[in-house]
Amino acid sequence: MGQQKLYFKKFYKNKGNWLPIIVFIVAILFVLIMNTRVSEERGFTAMAQDEIKANKEILTLNEKTMEESAKTEKDRADFEASEKINKARVKEQEQMVDLYEDGKWAEAYRIKIHLLKESFGMYTGDMEAPTELKESIYRQIAIYTKLEQLDIKADQDDMETQGATFLYRILANFMPVLFVIILCFTLNTMFTDRFRNNLDRDLLLPQKYVRATSERLFFGLLLSITFYVISCMIAYLSASLLSGAGSFSYPIAINMDSNIITKPVGALLYQTICLQALAIILVVLTLDLVSKLCKRVMPTLFISLLVLISPVLAVGKIEPLNRWAHLLPGTYFNATSISDNYLSMLCGNEHINFENGMLVLFIAILILLILNYGIDSRRGAKLTLNAHQKRV
Repeated sequence: MGQQKLYFKKFYKNKGNWLPIIVFIVAILFVLIMNTRVSEERGFTAMAQDEIKANKEILTLNEKTMEESAKTEKDRADFEASEKINKARVKEQEQMVDLYEDGKWAEAYRIKIHLLKESFGMYTGDMEAPTELKESIYRQIAIYTKLEQLDIKADQDDMETQGATFLYRILANFMPVLFVIILCFTLNTMFTDRFRNNLDRDLLLPQKYVRATSERLFFGLLLSITFYVISCMIAYLSASLLSGAGSFSYPIAINMDSNIITKPVGALLYQTICLQALAIILVVLTLDLVSKLCKRVMPTLFISLLVLISPVLAVGKIEPLNRWAHLLPGTYFNATSISDNYLSMLCGNEHINFENGMLVLFIAILILLILNYGIDSRRGAKLTLNAHQKRV
């Protein structure tokens, strides 16, 4: 316990450790504020009102065009038929907005699904659109269909503001790279401070190497997990205060076997947090191992960042790597991309999944534990032997 207090005092007194943590928390709050501001323009009702305005402008333009160009009865009949369809659409859109603002979300989504299908010719089978647009429409329909069943408020895709969905987006965007970088900066000094003239002072203490290594790793893990939990709580609670807690049943559209399905955000969060918890353990063990090999601050930081961040950025972008990506621990740092099957589809590798991720990360953690304790054991035994020989 005394050693843990000593580690904490060293960490607390070093102001350089706090700066990256504060920057990370401020970044979370900044993203939330920006998302909240954008929601006024991109929210469900705001987008619907923009469409209503555009359709009314089309109606006005059609009336002018009809007066100027309709020379025959047939032309006039065509204009009037188009005008009738547009007026009916505007009326449905206005009804949808009123229902949504009254809290009758399921009824509003039912109209939204109908309008989407009607606009893109899905009722008649005449849907002609690029593949990406088709996928986008199918994703919207899948989400609104599930929202209709759940009868809950919609959130804006990729710029969420509700507690549950905002937490998911923060874990998706910040944790794979930025969070790991901050861990490297904050833990690096603590792991390298024990070296003087290439000698590990922890091994000179009157205690077994196992205890010294365990206490150091325990503090690193405790600090990292605490930071992770606090970051999650700040993201969830701040979003909940501003826009409501949302629902952990909120549907997230994912591609699965050439189909678009939805999964509740709570299920995706469970898989994401499990993978990221193991990834955090892996980061701490990697930093400790690299510090043993380099024994200095800057080389340890550089090599650790290179080893931990490179696979995260390379997988899915370097074609030859995709085939073996399921064997790399760094692949599973992209935890949300694993849980929603995106990385598996991007790499064309069906072995990239949650179960494989847990297995690969667990094996990597086990190997790093053996290496960390093995190196300390060997160096501790060597120091003991040298001391004994000097006495003799």
